[in-house]
Amino acid sequence: MWSLPLRRSLALCAVACLLSFGTQISYSQSSLESDVDNARIIQMTHKGLGDDVIIARIKASATKFSLSDDDLAALKKAGVSDSVVAAMIQSTQLTSPRVTIDGNPVSVRTIGEQKVGGRLGHTLTLGIESVKNKAYLQGQHASLIASRKPVIDIELPPNDNIDNYVIVEMDDKGDRREIEMGSVGGTVGEKVGIRADRIVRTSAAPVGGRRFKVTPVKEMKKGEYILYSVGSADFPHGVYGQGYDFTIQ
Repeated sequence: MWSLPLRRSLALCAVACLLSFGTQISYSQSSLESDVDNARIIQMTHKGLGDDVIIARIKASATKFSLSDDDLAALKKAGVSDSVVAAMIQSTQLTSPRVTIDGNPVSVRTIGEQKVGGRLGHTLTLGIESVKNKAYLQGQHASLIASRKPVIDIELPPNDNIDNYVIVEMDDKGDRREIEMGSVGGTVGEKVGIRADRIVRTSAAPVGGRRFKVTPVKEMKKGEYILYSVGSADFPHGVYGQGYDFTIQ
């Protein structure tokens, strides 16, 4: 039989081993969940992991890369392949706009509901009164309250253009906010697109890279608005556009 001091010593050793094993597991999980940075890419390269594996890790993880010319040269010197470096660069490119209004981030909203107005009047007036095609967002107000002259910062992905974004005043209908997307009939025939008198005049100034600052030419009145993405509608699939809504009180 082991003596009491020996049993205590063995028990303490077992506890230490378990703690060490748990720490290793924790470190391994933390390593998997942490951001992938330049140092991590170099470590994976030196461990002999193939390009496909490293690129898959880049796509599956949050990344925090430094990609100046000196950083790229250091990666090349460390043996990181051109394919992996290209994947690192691609991972930092935006795939959708990043928008803030008065410094507050705004999520994109999809206008996916159709409402036709003026049908009865169109019928009773034998087509003289037009039928209006409208789309709307649910809710009386947007979640973001902006100033009377809001500052909109927008960072665009490649192949997008700042001219594709306009501020549109929406019609407040109590439980929803509407945009007239066109009309049919009446004395002017068919009209397609947002009414010009609902579009707010703005100026857009580049602030570096793909970032722009958009501001209204003059103070805006109280109401419901959306920074609308022209060309975002997909009518066959019931999508009447996308944008970033805000309220001015």
